[in-house]
Amino acid sequence: MSERGGSQGVSLGCGTLVLIALIVLIFSGGGKMQDVETKVDNLNTEIENLRTVVEQQTQEIKLLRDEVAQANK
Repeated sequence: MSERGGSQGVSLGCGTLVLIALIVLIFSGGGKMQDVETKVDNLNTEIENLRTVVEQQTQEIKLLRDEVAQANK
């Protein structure tokens, strides 16, 4: 940092600017933050539902493989 006319220059890094932007976004968002949290909760529920369905399909595939293996003997 260099001195100019008796005042000291300020240099902010990119990370600092991002942090400031996030703080401003959080505190100015108000109700928007609640909307984001609701959407994230909904996405988490959907992910759990998908995991359940995938597990069921995996079990069905295993059963079908066993049936095919028994039929080929």
